[in-house]
Amino acid sequence: MLNAIALWNTRYMDAALRQLRAGGVQVLEEALERLSPLVHAHINMLGRYHFTVPEAVLRGELRPLRDPNDPDEILNVGAASA
Repeated sequence: MLNAIALWNTRYMDAALRQLRAGGVQVLEEALERLSPLVHAHINMLGRYHFTVPEAVLRGELRPLRDPNDPDEILNVGAASA
């Protein structure tokens, strides 16, 4: 489970960084040194997990990244990790 979480989060962190850089955001190397795919509120190593995986993800595609400028998406992030 830990390997799956690390891989999943690493892929999305990489996609988010590429999107930020493509949008002209300067990403400091000092900030990248502190990133970890295992330090997120949505990780809970206790309990059972059941997943419904979308077809696009089964084909190896990533889900769309959230839009940080969309207030509805920002509000839903906390609800999804609770």
